[in-house]
Amino acid sequence: MNTKKLLLAWLAAFVVTFLLAGLWHVVLLGDFYRTNDVALARAEPNMLFVALGQLILAFLMAVVYPIGYKGGSPVKEGLRFGALIGIIWMLPWAVQMHGLWNYPLAGVIVDSAWHVVQEGIGGIVIGLVYGTGKQ
Repeated sequence: MNTKKLLLAWLAAFVVTFLLAGLWHVVLLGDFYRTNDVALARAEPNMLFVALGQLILAFLMAVVYPIGYKGGSPVKEGLRFGALIGIIWMLPWAVQMHGLWNYPLAGVIVDSAWHVVQEGIGGIVIGLVYGTGKQ
């Protein structure tokens, strides 16, 4: 394992996905999330834990990506990988939260679709850092 590439992929994916999350959840769809928020939502988000969760996800993605890399374009492979991670992570979680909380079905659909995009872009970043060839 190339530790330098792993660390660079991890940090680059974290920065990109964290910024995308803020853009999506606060700037672009802030009103949607405020009107469709769950009953258990905090008045103010604890950004330390939000960032920590995204940091953990980016690290896991950076570790797992080289295991499944089969060659080819880093952009294509990264997008495929990241989109799959977005589906694997968010869709089951959102469906469960719909069953447990007052989490609207619109939130399940919007969040799941968004995370395919967000993690897809994070996967592209990871793919570009790792490049082609032996990981």
